[in-house]
Amino acid sequence: MVRPDSLRQKAYESWVKNPYITAKKFCEDNKISYKIDGAYINKLLSEYRSYHKFGLPQKPLALEKRTFVWFVPRVERLPCGWSEVSNRNGMWIFHHDLGSVHWYQRSLVQLYLRGAVQLARAKELFCKAFGFLPQDQLLKYVDAPLREESRKWIFDLGAPVPRFDIRTFEASHGLRVFSDGSHPTALHFLETTPYWIGRIEQSMDNFGKLHEQFGKNLEAHLRLIRLWEKEARGFRAKSKVRRIKEQPNQRNLFEWMV
Repeated sequence: MVRPDSLRQKAYESWVKNPYITAKKFCEDNKISYKIDGAYINKLLSEYRSYHKFGLPQKPLALEKRTFVWFVPRVERLPCGWSEVSNRNGMWIFHHDLGSVHWYQRSLVQLYLRGAVQLARAKELFCKAFGFLPQDQLLKYVDAPLREESRKWIFDLGAPVPRFDIRTFEASHGLRVFSDGSHPTALHFLETTPYWIGRIEQSMDNFGKLHEQFGKNLEAHLRLIRLWEKEARGFRAKSKVRRIKEQPNQRNLFEWMV
């Protein structure tokens, strides 16, 4: 007869590989009598599934970070509170309890937000990092709709997860599933902006510019039409006056009767 502790360990290892193995299938694979140990295996399976909650909706353990993107031209001198990172293409970095801000030479600004998911906190961190800018310029960046580049979710599975990295759907759907060992019993889901989102934003921007240019052209055409109508009314008035002057004087009824 198999010892209970070794049987429990063997059953748990089997269910970690495939959590959908039934108790009867496990007994058949391991040459164990289902009539004798079936009740105990079913008890282990119930405990395992209730502990690991496979197949049930999972809540995220943490939202580790959210990334927002701006484009702010770099200034000549390093602002107060910023530090330069020499090994990353001259990137400047700003640290705060709310998160960190990376400022690259090509005007790209990436803001990494930690803690509660609130857009107001992202704007607050941006204001603290770029408080040296003029007020009108700062409001221009803060009042604009925030562009969220990525967010990272962590889901705890309750069991050790090997390291892997799935990037198949990263370009098409912006989804990367991986485990890097930072949380040994959790899965990491990284949501990024898919490649086609940029095309849609560019198309919408081009459509907005085209609509604005069409409005300007239409307004110019309407002004020209109104000018033509005014000139046409003037020509019609002059022609009417000319016809009246050219007509002979009509005799009244009394002259005809004489």
